[in-house]
Amino acid sequence: MKRHIKTFVFFSVALNVVQIIAYLYGREVAERLAGRKINIKYNKEGRIRYVYVDGELAFVMRNNDGYLLPTLYGATLLDRRVVISREAAEYVKQGRNVPAKYVIEAAPHARPNGEVAVVDPEGLIVAVGRLIYSKKEITLKRGYAIKVRESLKDVKGQRALPQ
Repeated sequence: MKRHIKTFVFFSVALNVVQIIAYLYGREVAERLAGRKINIKYNKEGRIRYVYVDGELAFVMRNNDGYLLPTLYGATLLDRRVVISREAAEYVKQGRNVPAKYVIEAAPHARPNGEVAVVDPEGLIVAVGRLIYSKKEITLKRGYAIKVRESLKDVKGQRALPQ
C-alpha cells in the first residue's frame, strides 16, 4: 500500500511541475508535455533541482527564486522565440549575447526579463537566454537585447548530466 502512495506523490509532484511550467511559459508548453515521461531530480534538501522530459534535461531550477530555466532541449518546447540574423547566429552559437540590431522578429508572447529561445532564420535553436528589452525597445536597435545563458558551444563541450 505504501508503494501506491509514493507513486501518487510522484505523479502529483510531476503535475505541480507541469503547472509551474504552464504558469511561466504558457499553457501550450504544458500541453506539449502531456503524455511525456517527466522525471524530477532533487537536491540534498529535497527541493526540485532538475526536470527531465523523455530522459533529456529540459529545465533547471534557479536557486535564488525557484524559477524554472529551460535548457536548449527545453527551449524546443517554448513558443517564446526570437529570430536573429544569420550573421549574428554564428557569434551567438559561441555564447555571445545578442545585440538588438540583429533581431529580426520576436514572438508576441516574449516579455522582458523572460526566458526565450534564440533561433536562426532557418528555425534552428542556437541559444537560450533572458530577453532584456521589450519588443518596442528592440526596435531602437541599440544595446544587447538578449543575455545568452546557454548556447550550442556549451552543449558540444560537455557531457549530459546523469539521470
